[in-house]
Amino acid sequence: MAETIKIIKQVNLPEASISLREDGIVHIHYNENTELDVPLQMKMLKIFQEITDRKLSPFLITASDGLNVTVEARDNAIAIEEISPCYGTAVIVNNLAYLLIANFYLKVNKPKRPYQIFKNEEDAIV
Repeated sequence: MAETIKIIKQVNLPEASISLREDGIVHIHYNENTELDVPLQMKMLKIFQEITDRKLSPFLITASDGLNVTVEARDNAIAIEEISPCYGTAVIVNNLAYLLIANFYLKVNKPKRPYQIFKNEEDAIV
């Protein structure tokens, strides 16, 4: 059975929950049928900066079904990379659609900071 990770700080939005775990990982979980657009992205960036005290931290991203990332948000992710407190991202994909989206972002947008795709959280945090 997996060990329970203590949450130090958490912010819940209608679209996502953002948690700082005791192991220093920032876990972002997108709720069902969320559209990630630039306004939401900028709102979340501010929360990332606050929750991490602007310290570089590893990020873990998971999502329920129905996450849609707009083209503008994908492009903006690269534009705001330098001001984001994220020094590396682990994306957990649980279906083919999310795998295609994550791979497309990696190959087309080419993030400057480490970005890896995993099938489960255990492999991502090792």
